[in-house]
Amino acid sequence: MTVHSKKQRLRGITAPKSLKRWPVAGLWRFLLVVSVLSFAPDVRTQSSFQGQQARYLTYEEVRETIAKYADSGLSGSAIASSQEWGGWVRAQDKEVRSRIDRGVEDSISNLILFGTSFTKLPRLESSEYAINTTTHKLSQAAAARVHDLAISAQSGTQNERVRFVQELVKRKAVAAEQSENYLAANLVRYAEEQEEYRKKLEEAQKSGDQALAVRGTLYAQRGLSVDTSLLPNYAVEDTLRVLLAKGVLKTSAVKRIAVIGPGLDFADKRDGYDFYPLQTIQPFAVMEAVERLGLGRKGELQVVTMDLNAAVNSHVAKLAARAQQGQPYKLQLPRDVEATWAKEAVNYWQHFGEVVGTPTKPLPVPAQLAKVSLRAVAVAPDRAARVIPMDLNIVAQTSDFSDGRRFDLVVATNILVYYDRFQQALAMTNIARMMNTGGIFVSNTLLPSAHDESLKYLGGRSVIYAQDGSYGDDIVVYQKQ
Repeated sequence: MTVHSKKQRLRGITAPKSLKRWPVAGLWRFLLVVSVLSFAPDVRTQSSFQGQQARYLTYEEVRETIAKYADSGLSGSAIASSQEWGGWVRAQDKEVRSRIDRGVEDSISNLILFGTSFTKLPRLESSEYAINTTTHKLSQAAAARVHDLAISAQSGTQNERVRFVQELVKRKAVAAEQSENYLAANLVRYAEEQEEYRKKLEEAQKSGDQALAVRGTLYAQRGLSVDTSLLPNYAVEDTLRVLLAKGVLKTSAVKRIAVIGPGLDFADKRDGYDFYPLQTIQPFAVMEAVERLGLGRKGELQVVTMDLNAAVNSHVAKLAARAQQGQPYKLQLPRDVEATWAKEAVNYWQHFGEVVGTPTKPLPVPAQLAKVSLRAVAVAPDRAARVIPMDLNIVAQTSDFSDGRRFDLVVATNILVYYDRFQQALAMTNIARMMNTGGIFVSNTLLPSAHDESLKYLGGRSVIYAQDGSYGDDIVVYQKQ
């Protein structure tokens, strides 16, 4: 199945010709929707989402999408009855949820490579330095960092990332004396997979537009990562600014926002910082973009986060509950000054949080990270209280919102890359049915051209993050008809 070509630009906006794709320009976690939570940030939010229930998509709701992929050979694309669909969709839900732990293992591997909270040893530059490609064994430097994490995990540490390791080891029934071997083997597996992804992208790059399809489904078999970072939100805000300038979006048009896969800043694959508490960024970044651009009003905005990972949903629920009690939500915003961000990206970092919060004193930066500049923002309680977590598999599950209560803006970055083309099309069908007419869907994954016809493809654009164009994101935009 084909993808929308990046040559079709968003209403005449062209991409910088110098852009080179960051190989994994879209990694994060995926999917979501609904279970009722016991708290309500305020009366308006409660009345909007009270009683919402998740349910599986029905065969009738996806019949047209299945027909588009009948000859694709992809799992589920040849289904021809409600009974067969019922079995497949439940199996798909189970399978995708089983990938959560593998995503946690990937994040733990990044923690081993880059973390500074559990060891004084030097960080590794990338996963390439973790193994000897000839012997397929850990390098001495990587083995030493694995050892330090294993020792920390066996202690009574209060480090929340190390507690993730403790919980995973326990869930996997790994004996204490075998935990270091488990972490080492997992790091070897992760490093070898990263090398395979790199080679796959290099091969695809030689075939022109085929590279688009490869990048769009690169992690279709990978674990669902929880990691997140700031820069994709710059791309989203910049794209919304263009949509406003072109008249696609109107002022005060956005009231309800869905963020698919908000993620947790655990230890992302690019920088892996772990010297501050776990945090989620995108719900507030999208809220701020909408307010800054005048697309929505402070008192009217509601943000629903949709994620499969219980840790993500729990984190969002707790921050909203604390906001109900008047507590701000603090965000730490690191920037590697040697990364040579584009001036527009630096400007975004410098001003992030000014609309939804106020500057606050940042945490100390570890000595190993001397080149890191850090800002901190305290998100105002009245903003944090307007974020609601929902648990839902966007490929398999949906929720029935009444007319006018659907979403005006849906954002899914570094998420849909974890699914094949048929699953992505199912997700698009589901997203469309939960959107208001005229609503906008923004993603940084190049999606299939065969999709729900009620989602009109408006075009794509490239947003660069580095001065030399060495990494950035391809943004695609759709509008609900």
